Amino acid sequence: MAFSPASYRGVVSEPRDLPVCIIGDSFVAGYGDETGRGWTAHLVEEGAGVGLSLHTTVAGIGGDTSEMILARWDEVDRRRAAFPTTAVIAEFGVNDVMEHEGALRVEEAGTVSALRGMIARAPEGRFLVVGPPPVMWEQVNERIAARAAAMAAVCAEAGVPFVPTFDSLRPGGAWMREVTAGDGAHPGPAGYEEFAGVISGPVLEWLRSLPDVEPG
Repeated sequence: MAFSPASYRGVVSEPRDLPVCIIGDSFVAGYGDETGRGWTAHLVEEGAGVGLSLHTTVAGIGGDTSEMILARWDEVDRRRAAFPTTAVIAEFGVNDVMEHEGALRVEEAGTVSALRGMIARAPEGRFLVVGPPPVMWEQVNERIAARAAAMAAVCAEAGVPFVPTFDSLRPGGAWMREVTAGDGAHPGPAGYEEFAGVISGPVLEWLRSLPDVEPG
C-alpha cells in the first residue's frame, strides 16, 4: 500500500512508547546537515506532537545500496531481539542508480530482489519503506523515479506501506535548493526538514496504527 505525503494530525491521547529502527543510506544518516539532526530527528519531534515517544535506532551508512543494506540486516534483527515490538523503516535507492565504472551500481532486478529480501526478514505488519529523493542531476533523477516506481510496485504486491518522496521534493523548495548548493545529493537542515514534512504524516499515521504487541 502507498501512503500519500499528506499532513497528519491525530487526536493526542496518553503518550505511547514505541521502538523504531530506521535503516538505510546517507539520507538516513543526515549527511549534509551540520546540526546532525537529519529527517529522523524531525520525525521523533513530530511523533511527540501526536502522542508517540519514538525510541529510534538510526542505522544509516553513506553509499549503501539496497543490497548492502540487506547484507547488514542483522542490525535490525539484533534490535528486535532486544525489543520485539520494534517497527522498522528503510530508506534507500539513490545509490543503486548511481554509475560506477560505466555501469549502474545495482540494476533494477537487484533492487527488487534486495527489497523482497528485506520484506522476508522484516517483521510482518511492522515494516515501512520510504522512497528515494531527487538529486541535482536530471539523468540520475530519471533513474531514481523509475527505481522508486519499481520499489512501490514490490511493496504494493507484498502489502508493505511505501511512502514516496521524489515527486513532492522535485518541484523545488529547500531540498532542491540546498542539494544544488551542496554536493548535488545532500541538503542542509532546511532540506531535511522539508523531507520530514513530506513523510512524517503518513509514517506517523502508520506507527500509531501498530498494535502494542505483534499478532500471533
